[in-house]
Amino acid sequence: MNHSDLSRMLKHAATAPPAGAPVTLQEAIMARVRKDDGRERRWRSFVQWLLILAAASGIITAGMIGWVLASRDTTHTTPPAMELFRTGGPQ
Repeated sequence: MNHSDLSRMLKHAATAPPAGAPVTLQEAIMARVRKDDGRERRWRSFVQWLLILAAASGIITAGMIGWVLASRDTTHTTPPAMELFRTGGPQ
C-alpha cells in the first residue's frame, strides 16, 4: 500500500456514514426493552421481601425485649401486702 492508497482510504473512512445497528435490529431491541418488565418485577419482589423481613425482625425483637423485661420484673412474683393478712382477720 502506497501513500495515495492510504490517503484515499483515510478520506473514505472519514466521510463514510457512521456504522450502526440495522434499523430492524434496533427496533427489535427497543421493543424488547419496552415490554421487558422482568427487572422491574425482580426489584419489586426484592423490596417487598426486604420490607417484610424488616417488619418481622422488628416484631420479633420487640417480643424478645418484652419477654426479657417481663421475666425480670418481680412485681407479680410476691403477693401484695394486704392488711387482712397482717392482722389475721376482721375483729
